[in-house]
Amino acid sequence: MVNVIFCGFGEDMDKRVIAREGDVLLRVAMNNGVTIPSECKDGMCGSCAVRIEELHEEAPAEFESKVDPDAWDEKKYTTYMEDKELDTLVEMGAISKKEAETAQQYVQQTPVRLACQCIIKGPMLVKPFE
Repeated sequence: MVNVIFCGFGEDMDKRVIAREGDVLLRVAMNNGVTIPSECKDGMCGSCAVRIEELHEEAPAEFESKVDPDAWDEKKYTTYMEDKELDTLVEMGAISKKEAETAQQYVQQTPVRLACQCIIKGPMLVKPFE
């Protein structure tokens, strides 16, 4: 079980919930009364884009990663992202083609995800994508 913190989604939706590793973020949000816009629920439309920040309990609050953004980041969870999600995020302009390639090469998630495709791997902070 891991903490998922929703922040910036509106009144009564900013909350910390407990989720199971391996669950889909959109389902966790819906089951806990957090509204994330979603149309296709299949990773094609991009309506459920959210900003994700992985949380590590052992890292101090002022921690800032100095790891090269084009390389392996040992502080990130290993997370496979489907090609259709990466393609949708690139088409939306949410991430660059280079970020998508890096995510594929190093099997690590990008800071913007589609909630319908995001598998929870550990504690995370979730904010709306604007």
